[in-house]
Amino acid sequence: MKDLILTVLSNNPPGGRCTLYIRYAEELSRSLGLKTQTIFPGESHNHAAPGLLIGEVPVMPSDGVIIEPDDICNAVKHAGIKIVDLAELNNRLNQLVDETIGGV
Repeated sequence: MKDLILTVLSNNPPGGRCTLYIRYAEELSRSLGLKTQTIFPGESHNHAAPGLLIGEVPVMPSDGVIIEPDDICNAVKHAGIKIVDLAELNNRLNQLVDETIGGV
C-alpha cells in the first residue's frame, strides 16, 4: 500500500458533520496508521465540505448526506488498506457517531 493521506474537508468553523469526520480521521489514523490532514476547501477545490477523501478518492455517503461507519469500512476495503478486524473498526466509528451526534 502506498502512503495514503486521509483528508477531512471541513467548513471553518467545523459544524456537526465536520466535527464527526475529524473524529473519524483521528480514529483511522490511530487504527490504520494513515496520515491525516484537514483542509477548508474554497470554490476552486474539486470537492466540497463536509467530506472525507482516502487518497484522492471521496468517501461517498450511502444515504447521500452523512458518511456512516459502513461507508468508511467499504472505502477502506476498496482502497486496499489491510486491517485485521474491520468489524471492530466499524464498532469504534459507530461509538464516535453516538458521542458526536447521537442526540440529533
